[in-house]
Amino acid sequence: MPQPEARADRPAEAHPVTAVLAPVLALPIIEMARFRRLMNYEGWEVDLPRMCVDTAYAYQCLATAHTSSDERLRSTALRLFEAYDRNASPSPLLH
Repeated sequence: MPQPEARADRPAEAHPVTAVLAPVLALPIIEMARFRRLMNYEGWEVDLPRMCVDTAYAYQCLATAHTSSDERLRSTALRLFEAYDRNASPSPLLH
């Protein structure tokens, strides 16, 4: 069955392509580098490129960091979690 074409008199949500687009905010690379350094101090390896593409891995690393006794690591992990959470939250569609 052919897909309906997007027209000016219909909302953008009706178009199948725009329905999947959502803004993605850049991850704070300085915070991520700090996170990796603090995790290394605790003896935990972190693959930053993987954290950028594998959300499950990123959340696992952040959860591990939250168990640390180092307040700096826990607060850095919390800030990164908030950045990931912003990108995971449903948001208005791009126009």
